[in-house]
Amino acid sequence: MKKIAIIGGGVAGLTAAIYALRSGAEVTLFEQFGLGGQVATIDKIENFPSHSSVEGWKLASDIAAQARSLGLKTVRKRVLSLQKHGEYFTVVTDGEEYEFPAVVVATGTSHNTLGIEDGYVGHGVSYCATCDGAFFRDKPVAVAGASKAAVSEAIYLADICRKVYVVCARSQLSAEEKMLVELFAHDNVDILYNASVSQIAEQDGNVAAIKVFVDGEPRTLTVNALFVATGAAPVTDFIHIDGLERMRGYLVVDDRCETGIKGLYAAGDVTNGSLKQIVTACADGAKAGAFAAAYSATIK
Repeated sequence: MKKIAIIGGGVAGLTAAIYALRSGAEVTLFEQFGLGGQVATIDKIENFPSHSSVEGWKLASDIAAQARSLGLKTVRKRVLSLQKHGEYFTVVTDGEEYEFPAVVVATGTSHNTLGIEDGYVGHGVSYCATCDGAFFRDKPVAVAGASKAAVSEAIYLADICRKVYVVCARSQLSAEEKMLVELFAHDNVDILYNASVSQIAEQDGNVAAIKVFVDGEPRTLTVNALFVATGAAPVTDFIHIDGLERMRGYLVVDDRCETGIKGLYAAGDVTNGSLKQIVTACADGAKAGAFAAAYSATIK
C-alpha cells in the first residue's frame, strides 16, 4: 500500500495530504502545533483565488477539514530527526520512530523577529507586505529591515500607503542600485538610518505607533502597521540526510517538488521557490503529495 509521511501542518502540508489521500495513499502528518501553520494567524487574506476576503483561520480550517474527511492521520509531536536508511526514511519523534518509503517536508520558515511583536501579529504587525499591505491602504506604515527584502516591501507599500518609514539598523540599505533608485523616487518614503524599533504602542489592541531610536535619539512614529523584514530561516535543521542539496538553507526541488534524494519531496516556503505565497504553497503541496504517493507505491 502507498504510505507517506508529511512533516508540517501548514497549507502546503495539508494540500499534499489531500492529493496523496486522493491518490489512495495512507498519510501520516506530523505537526507539533495546530493545523494551519502561519496562515491560521493571518487576520484576512484577499489574494487567494475564490475568496475576495477570508480570515486566515477559516481558510486553514477548511483545508484541514477536507484532509481529515479523506482519512488523514496526525501525530501531534515535534519531529526531532529525519534520516534515510536504504530505501526507507526514519521519522524520529520524542520516544518513537516511524518508517516511510516517501516523505514530504513542508515545515516552512521561521521569521526573524524583533522580540517585541508578541500579541500584535495580525493586529498591525506583519511579515509580508504583499499579503497584508492592502489592509493599510492610504495609511502610514513602517518597515523594519535593511536588506533587499525590506526594500522590496517598502517599494510595494509606497505605492498604496500614505507614508512609509523604513527603519534601517545600518548606515545604508543592502539592495541593488535599481531597487534603491525606485525606492528613493517615492516622496512618501522616509528612511531612518542607524535606527531600531524599541517598542510598539497600541490602541484598542492594534498598532498605533512605534518608538524608535535613531542615532541614539528617541522618536515616536505614528503608524498603523509595522512590517518586519529582518529575514527568515527555513526549518530544516532536523533533516540529517547526506547529499541533500540546499540553497541558503532552503531545500532545492525540481518541477515535481522532489529533492535530489529519491522519495524526499518538499513543498511551500521551505523550498527554494522564489514566490512565498499561500497559492504557491498549495501548488507545491499538490505536486509533492501526488508524486510522493506514486513513488511510495514503487517501494516494496
